Amino acid sequence: MKLLKKEEDTVRKREVEAILFDLDGVLVDSLDAWFYVFNDTLKSFRLRTLSKEEFAKYFGAPIESDMKRYFIGKTIKEVITQHNKNFKRRKNLVKLFPDSTKTLQNLKNKKIKLGLLSNSTKFIVTTILNHFKIKKYFKVIITLEDVKRRKPAPDMILKACRMLKVTPKNTILVGDTKNDMIAGRRAKCVTVGYKINGDNRIDKLHSITRFLNQNPNRT
Repeated sequence: MKLLKKEEDTVRKREVEAILFDLDGVLVDSLDAWFYVFNDTLKSFRLRTLSKEEFAKYFGAPIESDMKRYFIGKTIKEVITQHNKNFKRRKNLVKLFPDSTKTLQNLKNKKIKLGLLSNSTKFIVTTILNHFKIKKYFKVIITLEDVKRRKPAPDMILKACRMLKVTPKNTILVGDTKNDMIAGRRAKCVTVGYKINGDNRIDKLHSITRFLNQNPNRT
């Protein structure tokens, strides 16, 4: 899907100070890994497991939603502990999307501040980033444990902007879920949907560079 010129201008007329990326579904394909991790955790509590179709439908929801829907009677701490434990066995199922590293390197070369936002745990996010050697590209990394409210709340975005010392209106959020787009709108930043509709949309990750307002004096 090509962007209308008017849509591109929505971003171009602003000075892009930072780009915040979601992890799962944008930089890496972790659906299979999380399907097994989630069911492994359900099994550990002797709860009903999910079909791939049911899991994919709700994948990416904040953990509070998971607790109400699937882990009734358990605490977030108990679920997080099991998720981390089970991810160790399933981490090799995560795949890095082909143009992720090249896109991140290109943005770094352009002196754009980069942040990562994920509803996953710090342990899981760090494991993935270290495995694919892409942690070095991010100045800030915000995970489940770092805020009281997760996406679709705007808290992760606002915290990342504060840490990067940028304004939300001059920040782009790249995500692949409705919750990402809602969080971005609530934070008043520019949303770019990866294969979904936001303020703007891209179907190839490297296309994010089309939004950059080139400034030779950027530092």
